[in-house]
Amino acid sequence: MDVRRVQITGGSSFMITLPKDWANCVGLKKNDTVKLQALPDGTLSIFPKGNAPAPKRSTKVIDVTNVNDHGFLYRQLVGAYIAGHATMLIKSGQPLSNVVTSAVNGFVQTSIGLEMIEADDSHMLVANLVEHDAIDPKKIIERMGLLVKSMMSDLYEAAYTGNQENITDMKTRDTEVDRIYWLTSRQCSIYQRDVSSSNKMGLSPSDMNACLSLSRVLENMGDHLITMSDYLILMAKHGNKPIVDKDSYRLGQKMNDLMTKAVRSWVEKDISLAEQTIKDADDIIRESINISGTNLVKDTVSESLQGLMFFCTKRLSEYCKCIAEFTFNSAME
Repeated sequence: MDVRRVQITGGSSFMITLPKDWANCVGLKKNDTVKLQALPDGTLSIFPKGNAPAPKRSTKVIDVTNVNDHGFLYRQLVGAYIAGHATMLIKSGQPLSNVVTSAVNGFVQTSIGLEMIEADDSHMLVANLVEHDAIDPKKIIERMGLLVKSMMSDLYEAAYTGNQENITDMKTRDTEVDRIYWLTSRQCSIYQRDVSSSNKMGLSPSDMNACLSLSRVLENMGDHLITMSDYLILMAKHGNKPIVDKDSYRLGQKMNDLMTKAVRSWVEKDISLAEQTIKDADDIIRESINISGTNLVKDTVSESLQGLMFFCTKRLSEYCKCIAEFTFNSAME
């Protein structure tokens, strides 16, 4: 590390000299301008010629010559997208198989901002056309929260009424939650390589990391709700009308309110609302445990469903507590 001594010039201005080797390397000459940018951690970035360097647009090459596993390729595509690559080149030493084209086309249709630029028998070129700093991570966290809340509400309604109509599209909504999570992960990866980029949106690096952690919690909630909805649909297919009692449904109504409080507390950095969310979540967990321990149901199928719904309520409450705890972490900086 090169150490420079701070000097005072003109009686009021602080001054340091720039390393000559660095100045020569970037082509600085006498009377050239540089741009200075203060970062949230107290460091100072110096951009020669007065311009911040454009983010490096990288291409990830994926060789699929011997790939015949749809899931394996799909996960590679997700990883390349999250890593922040501008383009993905999928190439093969032989004609692309249906497995490959299906995985790539499905991923392009699912992910935010991707388009197929080129395609022939031996390669496919996919590019991201959305500028990452054009999207506010806090806004998309709110969007994720609303999606998960609607899934939660419909799950409890279906379990109480036995009507499966509103949960038949749960996987589609969960896919939307997943794609937003991937986008948030991608933004975080890009910010880690370009620490100045988060400032373009008024976000500190810690805020960006918080968005990533929170989106992961919401993505987990969506996965949990999918598991429960699949169980309800499976029961209905086997002739067992899945219905729970009013106690379980009432807790479900409380969960909707809890979810709203949890996400709003984080968006607004409201620690009072976060504290209330944690207390309400604890109350719901205790009530769920008490009811599940005392409510005896004669029918074996109903009893099994009641137990699962109470477990679901407890798990979702814990996720909401986790969101509220993120609020405290963000607000205390």
